[in-house]
Amino acid sequence: MKTKKPDIFLGITMCLLVLAAVICIVILWVQNSDKPAPVNPGMSTGENVKPADTGNTGSTGNTGSTGDSTPVDTHTEPVNVKAIDKEGLEAALKESLRGLTSEWQVMVIDPTDDTKVSAAENCKVDDWMTANRMTQIFIMGTVFKQCADGTLVLDEVLEDVKTMITANDTYAADRLTERLGGGDAVKGREAVKAFAVENGVKMGFNRQLTGSASQKNYVSAEYCAQLLNLLCQGKLVSQEASRQMLDILLTPVNTPEIDPGLATENVRFGFVNDVESGVCVCTMGVVQLPNRSFVISVVCNEPVTTDGAKKKVADLIKLTEPFFAE
Repeated sequence: MKTKKPDIFLGITMCLLVLAAVICIVILWVQNSDKPAPVNPGMSTGENVKPADTGNTGSTGNTGSTGDSTPVDTHTEPVNVKAIDKEGLEAALKESLRGLTSEWQVMVIDPTDDTKVSAAENCKVDDWMTANRMTQIFIMGTVFKQCADGTLVLDEVLEDVKTMITANDTYAADRLTERLGGGDAVKGREAVKAFAVENGVKMGFNRQLTGSASQKNYVSAEYCAQLLNLLCQGKLVSQEASRQMLDILLTPVNTPEIDPGLATENVRFGFVNDVESGVCVCTMGVVQLPNRSFVISVVCNEPVTTDGAKKKVADLIKLTEPFFAE
């Protein structure tokens, strides 16, 4: 009887298969070691790049252009701040205005999310009201627009813009209006009104600020606040222009006509005021708190007393501050 021999051919076959598998593994390892590491979307190869900080634009898109890809800081806060108590602020504003016999409008806007809170007494919040000097913000915006398109040279008009806003200089406002119309004040006022319409708001600009009181200039608290909101978001003309205009507005003024008396430390604020006895007491401006900002516009027509109306305007600003300081 013959002894069964091991299956030599089967053993050789198994060895060859194992060897082939090892060779394949080695080849794959060498090939993969030459490839770059996987890259996460939004990151460049070779280093981790922090995404651009777009929080200060107030919203995505439509932020204007400054010639580079980095958004300009227009002094608004990050978009992830806590939403304000809209209902609480609205109730507080309405209660503060309740029973007043003059015409009052208040508009507050949060630039981070376009939240709007308004109140009015004896009129509607979007009614046109007499507010002659409030046109200065609209004039400044139109000046920067014409500088951007080459009609004006910024260096030639910048000093008048600064004194118009920081010193409430009506003569500077009238000089700028004439420049906007190529030497014609009427055409200049038309250019300012057209600029307002282009930005989704309206105004009635009927006379120069140093002229006769037989005609009035008209705005509303709502439209003034909406223009300032675009400014805070970097959407007025361009981000760079918005930044420059906002810096001018927030320039410290030693003797404001209406002192808001804000309580928060390290607060920065800028207002354009209009105080005309028996006619109007108004303000529009930006309050920049340490963590966030807000826009507020208040218009009072036919005040019972000028001092009383000035105090009420300041009270409304102080009332609003805690809702954004939290």
